[in-house]
Amino acid sequence: MERILDTDLQDYKFLSGLKLLPDDRALVIAAKADLEDNCYRSDLYLVDCKTGAARPLTSHGDVRSFALFGDKSVIFPAIREKKDQKRVENGELLTVFYQLPLDGGESRECFRLPLQGASAHLVREGLYLITAVHDNARPDFESLKGEKRRRALLDYQEEKDYQVCDEAPFWFNGRSFTNKKRSRLWLYDVKRKKLKPVTEPMFDTRGFTLSPDGKTLAYAGALTDKKLNMHSGLYLYDLETGETKELFGPDRFSGLGSLAFVGDQLIFSAEEHGEDWMRFGGTNLYSIPLEGGEPVMAVPVAETEDFGGNPGSDCRYGSGIHMKACEDALYYVSARAHYSVLYRWQPGKEPEVLTGEDCSVDFFDIRDGKIFTVGFAGNDLQEVYRLEKDGSQKKVTGFNKNALKGKYVAAPQPLTFVNKEGNTIEGWVLLPKDYDESKTYPALLDIHGGPRATFGTCFFHQMQTMASDGCFVMFCNPTGSGGRGDKFANIAGRYGTIDYEDLMQFVDVVLEKYPAIDKERLGVLGGSYGGFMCNWIIGHTHRFKAAASQRSIASWITLFGTCDIGLSFDLREVQATPFTDMYKMWDQSPMKFADKARTPTLFINSTEDYRCWMPEGISMYTALQLNGVPSRMCIFKGENHELSRSGKPRHRMRRLKEIKSWLYRYVGNE
Repeated sequence: MERILDTDLQDYKFLSGLKLLPDDRALVIAAKADLEDNCYRSDLYLVDCKTGAARPLTSHGDVRSFALFGDKSVIFPAIREKKDQKRVENGELLTVFYQLPLDGGESRECFRLPLQGASAHLVREGLYLITAVHDNARPDFESLKGEKRRRALLDYQEEKDYQVCDEAPFWFNGRSFTNKKRSRLWLYDVKRKKLKPVTEPMFDTRGFTLSPDGKTLAYAGALTDKKLNMHSGLYLYDLETGETKELFGPDRFSGLGSLAFVGDQLIFSAEEHGEDWMRFGGTNLYSIPLEGGEPVMAVPVAETEDFGGNPGSDCRYGSGIHMKACEDALYYVSARAHYSVLYRWQPGKEPEVLTGEDCSVDFFDIRDGKIFTVGFAGNDLQEVYRLEKDGSQKKVTGFNKNALKGKYVAAPQPLTFVNKEGNTIEGWVLLPKDYDESKTYPALLDIHGGPRATFGTCFFHQMQTMASDGCFVMFCNPTGSGGRGDKFANIAGRYGTIDYEDLMQFVDVVLEKYPAIDKERLGVLGGSYGGFMCNWIIGHTHRFKAAASQRSIASWITLFGTCDIGLSFDLREVQATPFTDMYKMWDQSPMKFADKARTPTLFINSTEDYRCWMPEGISMYTALQLNGVPSRMCIFKGENHELSRSGKPRHRMRRLKEIKSWLYRYVGNE
């Protein structure tokens, strides 16, 4: 069998946006990496759910979202004409929506709106709910004419050399500078060509849904100014009268996003903590009567699992529905240990698990009693599956049937142990290609982000290439990981303690299980929380011959003042601010122990990563340079925190090259 190469990424298809039609057909977007143009090409496919045949409906590679237009056609946003592309490049706001018949024919322009990056959602024939980002700092050019408009545009272009900020935070990962920018809702009447705002200019929308009868819009968010209000209120908008009703204000819940109408209740996902940002807790499902009243917890998901979670993989691009109501029942995806399952919940009853471990569910859709999912099964990449009556999932499509053909795909070997707190820690090992027990091999410990994230058995391109290159790859879910509820995930105020011990014990267990691993040829890598842990590890042990620390954390003190979520994340995870207990923050910071590091370390950062901003990696790199420790820093321009998962294809290739070249040099893997 052949090795899996870094460049094989271009052969994979990543699925998103699954929607079922009433005639045993489905729509799904399939994206593919284009190394030549250094981008992703995304097209819409029509799937025959009986035969699995998938027919491409588009070929421009520019479909990122779509909405049904009845059951015979769809609409999607794109900027295709050169004159429109030029207008957008010159700073004008424009989104063009195209209508495409499902049974054949070319797409044609349906309508255009003076909004940037807008998406449409059908309310009823001729009426759409529009979502887009509204920039409150941008002049209203559309109301100006002639010379006044031309001069105003020129002045605005001049201002692009400057960024004025008067809010905190003023940037967000993946969205660049967000100062004065808010996610906003509009209604668009196609026949009258009228765009009507639903939310206020400074209101930031975090989630929305339409009632089954199309008469009511529920949305969550908050009116924010200066300091971003991280809480969200919940509101009902009457689509007939235009009146808004507040169910509750933005002073109790955060992370409020997924909404669904179930009977006479509105169900929503959220974290509840009021002003106590130090309170640790995950996302649960709550309900509130449509006529108003006190919200109550409907499903305590966070006691044992993680709502909406999926095990880690670098083979996703986009997503789909992870919560939907149908016939007075709620269906939702939840991370359960190392895989994700689909639940059905009805008021007054216990949640019912519909799927098993055979296929980890990423997202789903349901229609006419039929349920289809997109997920990972066995060693496969993403495919569409049909949920059978016995709870099994039958593969429908073959988008990736040839992507791994003839390749060595290492099957994850499970390996568990019980830590000092009595918890079973799950882990896995990938065996090197052409594994021979009589030989010796290097081994690499890969650490996930989060920390409330999970590793599982989903196909992971990075790890598979390393196994193909002749390395053992080991990975686990230490204390603090997701999928097992709040109690297991809670390492607030004790980062680098039990989680570090779990990781080191896991390495010991792997070494004992596989004597072919040369304990003098160990490497470690990780990103985000995994980057924090790499920084922590090199300051606490010299057992690893090399490390690759990506988008990391060096100091909780500097992270508090620069990170897009620092205002809340530090409070919850470290249980302190620089003003309440700087020493506690410093004691949990890898930078405190950087002078003890002797491990050659590669640091990878991105210029637009506002989650773990560049000063974190630079600080650790400088400390190692100061002490004469071999170190290297690679900064990716224009990338953000998602470099390893959705960065530009050639950038992802270069990242893998940097990591493997560095680690292999020191662990002796040729």
